[in-house]
Amino acid sequence: MTLDTATRPLAPTAKFPIGSLVLLGIAVFVTVTAETLPAGLMPEMAADFGVDSVQIGLLISVWALTVIVTSIPLTRLFARFDRRLVLGVALAGFAVANLATALSPDYGFAVATRVLGAVTHGVFWAIVIVYTTSLLTPKQLGRGLSIVTGGVTAAAVVGFPSGAALAQLVGWRVAFVVLATVSLLIAAAILVKMPARRPEPATTAQRSAGFRRDPSLPALLAFGAASVLIALGQYATFTYVRSYLEGAAMIDAEWSAGLLFIYGLAGLGGVAVAGFVADRFPRGGLVVATAAFAVVFAVLTFAAGSLVSVIIALVVWGAAFGAVLPLLQTAQMRAATERTRALASAGMMVLFNVGVAVGPWLGGVVGGQRAPTMTTAMSAVVMVIATVAGVVGMTLLGHRTDGRR
Repeated sequence: MTLDTATRPLAPTAKFPIGSLVLLGIAVFVTVTAETLPAGLMPEMAADFGVDSVQIGLLISVWALTVIVTSIPLTRLFARFDRRLVLGVALAGFAVANLATALSPDYGFAVATRVLGAVTHGVFWAIVIVYTTSLLTPKQLGRGLSIVTGGVTAAAVVGFPSGAALAQLVGWRVAFVVLATVSLLIAAAILVKMPARRPEPATTAQRSAGFRRDPSLPALLAFGAASVLIALGQYATFTYVRSYLEGAAMIDAEWSAGLLFIYGLAGLGGVAVAGFVADRFPRGGLVVATAAFAVVFAVLTFAAGSLVSVIIALVVWGAAFGAVLPLLQTAQMRAATERTRALASAGMMVLFNVGVAVGPWLGGVVGGQRAPTMTTAMSAVVMVIATVAGVVGMTLLGHRTDGRR
């Protein structure tokens, strides 16, 4: 890698870079699919390694923990490098890690490969949003980020079940080989075809003021709080959604699977709408999405006996979850300065993963499979607090007087 802090990034053009955004969205799709894929390959991997399903589940936990621990330090380490180069090398490393997983001779080796994959995943995710932002004008930001982050929802709706189906047809190792191959091809395309983006050096005034006095920090802290709360509330309930549908809502198992598919489709719809909302209503969109979460979980709590109410709530829930990530990241990138942008992106990812890790545990403690409506009630309260955090963040963003970065 080459280090160059004297070169400012090229200004984004007015032309909407749809090809670059789709490529980055596919990269996001691949990395998020790899993160959760062991859950869909659990029986095959457990039988192959001679371990129980809990140990295969730990491959996901190890991944999340590695991302939480390493993302911010590695982002600081690569803060002055060309972001295109960091993305390409991270994806190439990601490809190597997934190929190594496919070739793992035993469970211990697979754990090591998952740690390597998580390290590269953390670096990729910390930079991809920042790099995407550098390709866009302010008026394009919401639409651009919704395309890239749409890979997250697509991974849940398409990537996860496709990987599970592939494992049943030709074996679980082939699924990781496919991910490795696609990652390597995308890495090559990024390095060869996409423009370099080097961070701007800090100005004299910024250096003298110090990082802790950066004007973006108050809003970023509020958005960070919203991020961890949204993930906590989401995964506290979603982890036990089958228990809710088949227990509290008394829906047959075959129907609950179909409803979850509709939930996923609604998520894709939420992603599609989020870009327009983020650009047209930059301050209200995030607040409306988090408030919708709170309403949905309240309906699921108090109207579990109404099939129509539950179905409508699931559709709104899916749409809100699909929309909230691009809305939150758009608000965060608008709030951040050049100096805080990469760390803000990494910090949000870390906080979101903390919520993902804590949510299922807390949901199980509060109600879980025994009393799923207790968990939905808790999620409703959490989302109300997340809405307040979003309002605070948007208010602080509105008070910023230093203009665009």
